[in-house]
Amino acid sequence: MLFPMETLEQMQGFFWVFIRVSILFFFLPLFGGSGMPFVWKICLSALIGLIVTPVVPAPQFFPQTVPEVVAGVLSEAMLGLCLGFGVRIFFSAVQLAGQFMGFQMGFSMARAIDPQDGAQSTSLSQFLYIFMILLFFAMDGHHLFIAAIVKSFHLVPPCTFVPKEPLANLLIDLGGQMFLIALKIAAPILIALFLTNLCLGIVARTVPQTNILMIGFPLNISVGLILFGLTLSNLGPYFGDMTRGIGQLLLRMLKLMS
Repeated sequence: MLFPMETLEQMQGFFWVFIRVSILFFFLPLFGGSGMPFVWKICLSALIGLIVTPVVPAPQFFPQTVPEVVAGVLSEAMLGLCLGFGVRIFFSAVQLAGQFMGFQMGFSMARAIDPQDGAQSTSLSQFLYIFMILLFFAMDGHHLFIAAIVKSFHLVPPCTFVPKEPLANLLIDLGGQMFLIALKIAAPILIALFLTNLCLGIVARTVPQTNILMIGFPLNISVGLILFGLTLSNLGPYFGDMTRGIGQLLLRMLKLMS
């Protein structure tokens, strides 16, 4: 097998592989975050492109004019955006679950800047996000990306992607699934804190002299953290199922793109 940069055709093939890989990496969690230096993203994309180029089919044709090149780059950008959006749904659902729990526990008043997204988030949201990423890499989830990249060139040759209605419907359904997954993760703590606030309301009505605010804040935090620690062991298998679901989702999206 020749090194993928020995001929002009191989250089052109590597260019389009690099475009697709780099755009996909810029939309992925962790790799696409602002915390990773721009140079690292480019170097990692080039390395993955060099590895992938010899094992993917060579493009049948290459754009010759400037408008064709621009149209090809836009086509690759839309493909990477769709795949990256599908993957980020799962990670965003985990962050949203942390926001739900943190808001009910009173952590919304102590938000911090998330270096990955550059936005404010609660400590529970950042913890769950890091926990999900660690499990993702521990289960070789990053291999799913490389496999999806290779599969994408077999199903969708460079510069040929055109958005279709079934794919758009799938992305819309994924947006709704994000809230459903977040509620499933946060449901035990949300229900427990609702019952805690209900009990505090009853105490406030029966014993008006009680300072509910002074009791409610530490009580909600204590109950929330205890339940969070108890449910954390069950989140590992659930996040593992989500990781496997990412691979199935990528394959389903690629079939709708072909």
